[in-house]
Amino acid sequence: MSKIGETTMTTHDFNDAETQRNFDVIPDGTVATVRMTIRPGSAGEGGWLRRSKDGNSEALDCEFVVFDGPFAKRKFWTLFTIAGITPGHAEAANISAGKLRAILESARGIKPDDKSDTAKQARCMQSYGDLNGLAFIARIGVEPPQNGYKAKNRLDHVVTPDEKAWKQVTQEPAATPSAAPAKPAFIPAKINRPDWSK
Repeated sequence: MSKIGETTMTTHDFNDAETQRNFDVIPDGTVATVRMTIRPGSAGEGGWLRRSKDGNSEALDCEFVVFDGPFAKRKFWTLFTIAGITPGHAEAANISAGKLRAILESARGIKPDDKSDTAKQARCMQSYGDLNGLAFIARIGVEPPQNGYKAKNRLDHVVTPDEKAWKQVTQEPAATPSAAPAKPAFIPAKINRPDWSK
């Protein structure tokens, strides 16, 4: 075995190495199956939420991994605002709730207009941890470059069973899907919500 700095005549063959990966954004409008992972922030219900730096809002910090098609293994990230102290946070939380409902419908094969008891139950969760590991059909969007940062992908639309692009996906069984992550010794105080948000 050669040592660092030692000159040898060894041939290093890279013919079988992977070709370099292209990290350009996934094209806008791409439809793919993605798996959702929550990156716990030790705040909010069960420690699943992430507190903003200013302490004024809490969100689900989600990572999505594409696992089919030409962009398999690519990742993108989205924050879903869950609670906050301003009217803007309240609006963002309503939008997030709609997206989370659609994720449950896409993952569990429920049409948005289905009002049966089975459908209503499918839209319920024991905790935010139930979302961890869910697979669903997504249309991927692109956020343009801003503030010196490159363009990046985002979750543009959740494809539900009433749409032609939807297909049934296989869910991986989770041993404890609702288990809360380990909490640190210190957790910041809860955000103080104004009366109008209660």
